[in-house]
Amino acid sequence: MKKPLILVTTSNNMVENMYVVRLNHEYVNAVVKAGGIPMIVGSTFGLDELIGLADGLLLTGGVDVDPALFGESILNDTVHIDQKRDHLELQLIEKYWKTGKPCLAVCRGLQVLNVAFGGGLVQDIPAWCGATHSGGVEHTVAVKEGSLLHTLTGKTELAVNSYHHQCIAQGQLAAPFVPTAAWTGSGVTMIEAFEQPGYPLLAVQWHPERAYLNSEGLTNMDPLFSWLVNTAAKSQSICQ
Repeated sequence: MKKPLILVTTSNNMVENMYVVRLNHEYVNAVVKAGGIPMIVGSTFGLDELIGLADGLLLTGGVDVDPALFGESILNDTVHIDQKRDHLELQLIEKYWKTGKPCLAVCRGLQVLNVAFGGGLVQDIPAWCGATHSGGVEHTVAVKEGSLLHTLTGKTELAVNSYHHQCIAQGQLAAPFVPTAAWTGSGVTMIEAFEQPGYPLLAVQWHPERAYLNSEGLTNMDPLFSWLVNTAAKSQSICQ
């Protein structure tokens, strides 16, 4: 059996009046370390073929989801959007979900997935509650017992890293999903992870691919990428 092909989303940058795709090498390293082969998607061109080839999907981090997609105007000057990426990822999610193949969503990936299924977002955490969750801030999250995240890590509390200024608040999670980790502070609760019953999905707000770059106190996140690749391998064998 060949190594699973993992479809990995990218960011867009404008360079000399041309769009170029960008991907942090940590995502590639994490997929390869887990035994998968990264396959980059940065355009809607050939999207159906790429989805057909892929055994798994990694929705990566990046800039903010356009608030217009969840019925709001931009409220803060901290909000930076990429409409080309939004357009691509919404198409990708709609088409990919029909395959039943596994997905790991990271940071923006968690957020765009929630919006794709009808959920909302807090546009700016500091403006909302005064807390800061950007720049690699380290904190703990409480994990729901019996969840996939709990099974993979063996823990009900994780030490994680945060690089986001938007989040999912209570009441904003889309209907198909169930919350499996949360951060509580500054009088609010943020949903830090969710899953979908009956579908191989794990979505987290922090950056598991960057965990090794931070202090030794962070929880080992290798099991998340191992889950993605191993589940992709199983779906690969079923489809053959």
